[in-house]
Amino acid sequence: MKGRRRRRREYCKFALLLVLYTLVLLLVPSVLDGGRDGDKGAGHCPGLQRSLGVWSLEAAAAGERERGTVTRPAAEGGAGQYPRSPGNLSGAVGEAVSREKQHIYVHATWRTGSSFLGELFNQHPDVFYLYEPMWHLWQALYPGDAESLQGALRDMLRSLFRCDFSVLRLYAPPGDPAARTPDAANLTTATLFRWRTNKVICSPPLCPGAPRARAEVGLVEDTACERSCPPVALRALEAECRKYPVVVIKDVRLLDLGVLVPLLRDPGLNLKVVQLFRDPRAVHNSRLKSRQGSARDAREAVHAWRERLSREQVRQVEAACAPAMRLLAYPRSGEEGDAEPPGDGDTPLDTEAEGAT
Repeated sequence: MKGRRRRRREYCKFALLLVLYTLVLLLVPSVLDGGRDGDKGAGHCPGLQRSLGVWSLEAAAAGERERGTVTRPAAEGGAGQYPRSPGNLSGAVGEAVSREKQHIYVHATWRTGSSFLGELFNQHPDVFYLYEPMWHLWQALYPGDAESLQGALRDMLRSLFRCDFSVLRLYAPPGDPAARTPDAANLTTATLFRWRTNKVICSPPLCPGAPRARAEVGLVEDTACERSCPPVALRALEAECRKYPVVVIKDVRLLDLGVLVPLLRDPGLNLKVVQLFRDPRAVHNSRLKSRQGSARDAREAVHAWRERLSREQVRQVEAACAPAMRLLAYPRSGEEGDAEPPGDGDTPLDTEAEGAT
């Protein structure tokens, strides 16, 4: 009986000690780190606070209340001013934006929802957004392997982020009357891929007759924009681009992120890369259902990894992924039709609708 009571007391002591030890493990770290949360975040990621200050509505609104400047000018920016949207929160965001332009590249592949994500940027009143501008280079320099075009894509990105659209002259199709001004000297906004859905092009001041203001949220109807907004010179679009604090470019043709390293190291660009991922099952299902997909672009994207690996590495990958490759009817190296260049029967991506992702 005494031994049973002794064991019971020992069990109680052990349980009590375990509970106390657990409480110590939970409470001590939070107490020690409670006063250092801000310093820790800034130490691990120096640009975190600045980035949050740009995009956080709450932080911007709090900063404005502290400064006691609740009222803002109603007019959208003039020369050297960033365009501002009406409303206290939007004005607060504009106040929090630093004078250093922020450039963002949305990196994705076909059928991953990149058009949906890009449209969110397109709707933001403080963002200058371009939809797949590298489509022009792809059309002008193809046929050719995708790897050889990556350097040209990077150089084109650098120019566009600096609001220099003269690079588009290198890839503009000859003899396109809609793409040039009457004097045939300069390209117009009609040169840009998907220009009819661009909020900057299809709203004032570039389009005084637009049915919607730039700050008004809503999809742009391409037919209405084409009817109400005649093409203007790209020089005017460049001037408008320089007014915006954030420039976002979305594209699906940059297959190797390594080519962006020089841009990321350029302090004058202040570039951030957003890499978009989607469940591969959903991507595959979307590509199966898409009747507007390009066999040429899909082949280049699917086989690009083989060009960066040795033959032995390719064989190892194919051996490890053989069951999945059979299920997806993915041709293996050496099989008929594997990574062959497109023949004369392949139809290039000629229409804007076929570029949708």
